[in-house]
Amino acid sequence: MQIEQAVFTSAKTDRAQGYQLLSRSPHLSEADARELSVWAPSHGSLLEPGEAATSANCFQLSSGAYCVSRTSQAGAEYSGRGELIYTQFLIVPPDIMARFANNPFAILRAASATGDLCVRDNTPETLPPLQLAGRAPVVDLSLVAQLAREPGPAAMAVLLEQALSNERLAVYSDSSIEQLVAGLLNLLPVECRTTFSFSTGLKFSTLRNVRLCAMSADESECRSIARHGVATLSLEHQATSQEPRSGWAGWIEEVLRSGKLSVLAAELEQPRPGLTCVELDSLGNRLLANLQAGHSPKQVVATKASLSHGSPPRTQQRADQPHPQYSSSIAIEEPERAKDLDQLAERLSKQPAPILEMLEKIDDLVFAAIAGDTGALAELEVLWPLTASELEPELVEQTREQYLRCALSLCGDSAEGIRARPERALAAVDVLCVLFEE
Repeated sequence: MQIEQAVFTSAKTDRAQGYQLLSRSPHLSEADARELSVWAPSHGSLLEPGEAATSANCFQLSSGAYCVSRTSQAGAEYSGRGELIYTQFLIVPPDIMARFANNPFAILRAASATGDLCVRDNTPETLPPLQLAGRAPVVDLSLVAQLAREPGPAAMAVLLEQALSNERLAVYSDSSIEQLVAGLLNLLPVECRTTFSFSTGLKFSTLRNVRLCAMSADESECRSIARHGVATLSLEHQATSQEPRSGWAGWIEEVLRSGKLSVLAAELEQPRPGLTCVELDSLGNRLLANLQAGHSPKQVVATKASLSHGSPPRTQQRADQPHPQYSSSIAIEEPERAKDLDQLAERLSKQPAPILEMLEKIDDLVFAAIAGDTGALAELEVLWPLTASELEPELVEQTREQYLRCALSLCGDSAEGIRARPERALAAVDVLCVLFEE
């Protein structure tokens, strides 16, 4: 099925002057065209000034199709009165939206990759329909991992909580609003995503009735928006609460805090036909109870174990119940080896707490992946590059060395017998390929 498109911008044509639906594909209905013209942003609509300012947008048309668009600044208006605002609309049928996991950002990425989403200097009156191949994964784990670090689990939980409990919400944040909205959709079941219309960089307007929109830090603007019955959220200010959360937001916060992204992916990939936002808190409470019931204290390997206690261990050991096969000690007898570990532990102890938490999670993933957990390997592929990018190159190499020694020891010290070693060795090679890939 094809995707119709249209462009709204300012131009002087035989038909009209100023902002207008300048061009469109042939099968765009008149009703949809009129709706686009009313919704479309014009002069001065972008929240931020400058050439880099953009806004990703999505809402559902009365026809049932979804309008996914990108608004950007495109030079100067022909009239000379200021910046030219250019919006390209993609009219996406529900079945194509579903193929892209009900994620408008995946639609925008696919259109950009084919060169179909761009500002045209000379826009023709008639545009060809688009055909986007492929599909999108349910969860962008790389994006979720980044948001788990900044702005963090509490902030994302607050955003989810407020978005689910308000019919309309305007958000201010030091972080990118586009990234936050994209992350929010990735933290929702596929069945619930299409209920969240949004604009990520347009000024508030009563003509654009979206559920999520951006706002500036200006207090007078905040009060003006609130007078129209729209809830407002200054994310960093409200994310400081330490009170435990329940429901869907509570489960998401716990998943992000524990780094169990494979659990998140597994749950969101499970089809739940007919699921609505009203049911999310009940579902979240069940998932939260299951997650907490499976939680157990862990000891970690010598790469950064016991850093909070100031002294690294002299053995590499797993003593937690989920991995009893790793409970045998691996003695480190060489004095130089012990000295190296002391120095590494001391250097790692000076890293920020979020980095140490990520390293602890990576420890868990390394052990699980060597044991044959393919989900842990996939999660490691996402988290390791993000963590390594925050460490000094020398620390990265030293940490890799510890994991290499650990993998070799585990492969050679299997309590399961010689027949288990080839499979363990292959899994260890896969892990090392992730850790050493540049």
